[in-house]
Amino acid sequence: MRIVHIADTHLGFQSFSRMDEKGRNLMEECIYRDFGQAIERITELKPDAVVHAGDVFHHVRPRIRPLYIFKQSLERLSDAGIPVIVISGNHDAPKSYSALSPFYLYDGMKDVYIAHRYRYERFEVGDHVFHCIPFCFTQEDYLEEFRKIKMCGSDVLVMHGLVEALRDQSMKPVGEHIVSDSFLKSDFSYIALGHYHDQRRIAQNTWYSGSIEYFNFNEAPQRKGALMVDLSTGGVESIGVPNVGMRVIELDCFGRTAEEILDLIEEECGGERDKIVRVDLRRVNRAAYRRMDQRRLSRLAASMFCLKIKPEYDETARAEEIKPPERLDLEFVRFLEGEMEKIPNAIRQDVMSYGTELIRKVIERRGTEGMDASQ
Repeated sequence: MRIVHIADTHLGFQSFSRMDEKGRNLMEECIYRDFGQAIERITELKPDAVVHAGDVFHHVRPRIRPLYIFKQSLERLSDAGIPVIVISGNHDAPKSYSALSPFYLYDGMKDVYIAHRYRYERFEVGDHVFHCIPFCFTQEDYLEEFRKIKMCGSDVLVMHGLVEALRDQSMKPVGEHIVSDSFLKSDFSYIALGHYHDQRRIAQNTWYSGSIEYFNFNEAPQRKGALMVDLSTGGVESIGVPNVGMRVIELDCFGRTAEEILDLIEEECGGERDKIVRVDLRRVNRAAYRRMDQRRLSRLAASMFCLKIKPEYDETARAEEIKPPERLDLEFVRFLEGEMEKIPNAIRQDVMSYGTELIRKVIERRGTEGMDASQ
């Protein structure tokens, strides 16, 4: 039996502030487009089943559009004779029993099996049993539900969460739970995990499929896509699917003028028009950075999907441009001494203390300034 493993589609996700010609968030539209193309790719591969390991939607209460697009995809797979097994994740599962899960809308659809009721469910599909543990309220609930599993010899486990081995790479979203290593048993033919957006093998029979799209710049080095899994042999093959690419470009700007820096940015970004790009300017001189032609930079940003600029200042050069903090404090005190007659006696000391503290905070934060070229 062959299955396609996907996860973390986050339908309804919006970001990067770019709109299409109809005024819709461009990133959201690209996610819908790429998800539809991924479904078409899956139908061409003709697997025996598709497993979605959680976070179908980005929100607990999705708007009509993502709900309808997911329904269309389920119908497309059903028409192709491909069963679909889905679990809820921390993003699309209500966090209380008083709210209704969006997945109730798909009850009764042919060959669609969805676990979303905060408890273990098993589905027999093909020659395997799919043991599904959706989002649960507490860490203890997962262990309690896992104990309900009765192995049959041809078993697939589907869960959503962060395995203990990746704890240090936690994304720390609301509702994130740790998947205990004790769940990752070799008795299962395969363990399909969701939540971690990088495509990665955790154990011989355990994989994160990764997300289809890139959602933030921390994900730029990650591998995206889907997985084709042969349950009889244990073979796993990565499947490339369309997405909006992402790249982080690092430029050493030491000793460069504003014009030279802009030339470098344009040269590096020339072939990245359809990608989400962040340019990290290393060791950039503050004065040169501030003299960069904003109109030229805006024209470049307008020609791209998304362009962000992140400066990292050359503090050696900065030390020559500014006075030491203690000198600024003295100048502030002298300034106040000349203005004392204008300041009521009752608040003179407060003004002195507040101003001195404000100068200190500004100096501490002077290296954290940034610029978003997409604005």
